[in-house]
Amino acid sequence: MANSFVFARAEDEPSFKTLMRATDAVSALAGESTVVLWGVEAAEESGAAVKLRARSALDQLMGGQAVKCQLKKRRGSILVAQCLNHDDVDLGLYMLQNGFVTVDRAAVFGSVFEGPYVQAEEAARQKAVGIWVEGGGASDGPVGSFVFSLGLVLFLAGLAVFAVLSVLIMRGFQRVVDAQNKNMEMSARERALKDKERRIFATMLDSEIKANKSKIEAYLVVYEEMLKSLRDSTVAAKYKSAGDIVQKQPALSRSVFDRNTDKLDVLGDQLSSDVIHFYARIKSKADYTNIEPDMPLHEVIEVVETAMRNARRLDKISDRLIDLFAQAGLASQDYDEDA
Repeated sequence: MANSFVFARAEDEPSFKTLMRATDAVSALAGESTVVLWGVEAAEESGAAVKLRARSALDQLMGGQAVKCQLKKRRGSILVAQCLNHDDVDLGLYMLQNGFVTVDRAAVFGSVFEGPYVQAEEAARQKAVGIWVEGGGASDGPVGSFVFSLGLVLFLAGLAVFAVLSVLIMRGFQRVVDAQNKNMEMSARERALKDKERRIFATMLDSEIKANKSKIEAYLVVYEEMLKSLRDSTVAAKYKSAGDIVQKQPALSRSVFDRNTDKLDVLGDQLSSDVIHFYARIKSKADYTNIEPDMPLHEVIEVVETAMRNARRLDKISDRLIDLFAQAGLASQDYDEDA
């Protein structure tokens, strides 16, 4: 595989785009370099079968296409990076959700990804997938024999308990039926409450994303006019007289997301991952670039074009999120109609 990195400079960290081939659950080869996924760690005691499935899952997720990575740390030919595939799926978060890796808590501590990464690990543990069901590998002979013997004892004990319970059930069958009915009713109410909570949170988040999209569109209108004016050679650029400022990104709202990061799992793995990466890109307080009167025109145009490219990227992601919410029946207008 050719070592074909394409580097770009983000606001704080360099990024690159390259083809990779998975070598294990947390790393992949990119030419002569090794890319290690940021924020996650391999489970050293996992069995060979789990390691093979993890490597295959990572390869399938990359799909033989170029992967976009944000470089976090570099140690010689080893690059520690947070990577997204061609569908903007976070590779590390996906591996956590499927139980193939654990969270590197020292790496994610204090970042916007700490909560979602820890929640993804806990969700995988509760669902008993990947390393959480294998328990670190296959049992050896003595342990297997012990487990078999213990299972046999428990089975025989279960038969004895069943015989006793059969007598009790015959005497109080109606009480058992009533208890089961009450339990079913309680479970139904709990499911209804959880579904209502999910819909309320999802519609609030959908409304915030739609409001942010409107702000992005307004931002683009303003800077499209500014860019048009700068390119008009018949009119002197306004910044030449007293300078100007360029807002590097639209100032967007994120209060609903920040207050409810513990509820993201109700959206499902894919939608929650997309939401996390949308909000990781936005700021409630925008940064600004000062434009001095003596600054060359082509540099000013480049600053404005860069800001607009970033805003269009946000606009595209917001469109995708709005469509996903609508497809899942979680759009704000759907909830209003049901209510």
